[in-house]
Amino acid sequence: MQNNLLSASVPLLVSIPLFLSILFSGTPVAAQTLSGTYTNGTDSLVFQGDQVIFRVSDFGGLSSIQTGVGTYERERNFLLVHTTGYPGAKATFQELKGSREDTCVIKVVGLNNYPIRGILVEPDKVSRKEPEGHVTGSNGMIYLPNIAKLGTITVSGMGYNTVTIDYAPGHDYLVRLADYEVIEDKTVVFEFKEIDDETLSVILLTTEFNNDKKRDNELKKLEKRARKNNLIDKRFKKEHEPYVRQTRTGG
Repeated sequence: MQNNLLSASVPLLVSIPLFLSILFSGTPVAAQTLSGTYTNGTDSLVFQGDQVIFRVSDFGGLSSIQTGVGTYERERNFLLVHTTGYPGAKATFQELKGSREDTCVIKVVGLNNYPIRGILVEPDKVSRKEPEGHVTGSNGMIYLPNIAKLGTITVSGMGYNTVTIDYAPGHDYLVRLADYEVIEDKTVVFEFKEIDDETLSVILLTTEFNNDKKRDNELKKLEKRARKNNLIDKRFKKEHEPYVRQTRTGG
């Protein structure tokens, strides 16, 4: 069974330049205060037009990485990002022909196709009388017996993008997880200050901002909570295109 699952693996890696060109193609260029790429280690904020793609980590004591893309707006010292569908690699699953009678086999791998240990696999049986949770071992595999009333299967792990599968009888599943959390269709709020022309001060306040409530009051609450929890900002520096010296050729 393991060989069949491994043979079904297909790499999903997309080059960053290609990804950004696809993301921003067709985006109208307007006068914006912010433009270009700002980085802090492997974290980044990329502004173009009215859109931004972010990849941030290690806020609030969490080592997980959050990433997303969307339109943004600035209000006082806040940056609000209204995320949309993420076009990059994220959690996916592949349906395979079942290999065992009365058992569903789940194999969990990363984007590099290596098995992932410690991922929680939760079957939600229609009857809800037999809740079970299983954690993947070193081979990344889980065997779910008694599947007659199996409804959905949720695969999740700290720092990984979650995926939920609607189980189809007679099938096994290969699940591929990205080692970051993808934020989609939510409003993300950063505390955001321009230190100078080259430097941004950034704190991730929330990935689930409630736009239905009074915005100003909710932003003040987030700011107060950040101070209470002693959240430390990160400084992002602007990257510059390398200068290419042009030389004249004699003829």
